[in-house]
Amino acid sequence: MINNKKNEKIGLFGGTFDPIHIGHTVIAEWIQNYLNLNKIEFIPNRIHPFSKRQNIISAEVRAEMIKLAINDFPDFEMSTIELKRPGISYTVDTIRAMITEFPFAEIYYIMGEDNLEKFELWKDAVDILDLAQVVTFRRSNTVNDKPVNINTNKMLKLESPYVDISSTEVRNRIKNHRNFQSLLCPAVYQYIVKHNLYI
Repeated sequence: MINNKKNEKIGLFGGTFDPIHIGHTVIAEWIQNYLNLNKIEFIPNRIHPFSKRQNIISAEVRAEMIKLAINDFPDFEMSTIELKRPGISYTVDTIRAMITEFPFAEIYYIMGEDNLEKFELWKDAVDILDLAQVVTFRRSNTVNDKPVNINTNKMLKLESPYVDISSTEVRNRIKNHRNFQSLLCPAVYQYIVKHNLYI
């Protein structure tokens, strides 16, 4: 179904979200306010092109946690576009599909600046820069000045707040029987405990 709302600004926030944590929602809310986006679509991938981990929680479970995490944010939605598509989840395919669904909207693709190092290896990376406004946010307290073989002039680099939380840290805390409740929204915390995830 084509959405014909004109002049909408839609942010696409893709990732593994294994699990989604408060850092994700904090940065998404900040970016939405900073760029005056109408909404942000959280897009869990089915199979990440560069993932080396073999024990990623199923896409369906990750999607359920995202729904719980964004439930209280009226301008946050979750898209199942990559979950419905078999095989590896390529960003360029997702952006093209979103443009088809929202032909009158401005599309902003949101990613951590740590992705710049491998961005040139992404499928049709140059096309991504032509199809959407790529927005990067900080993933560390240090400035990422590593050279990249891609035209970053087309990207919007935000001096966003740095939230020192990662999904890796959440998983490690659970595995090592350490407290992790403060890193997640209450509903996601309860879901993980109830289903004994990441043990």
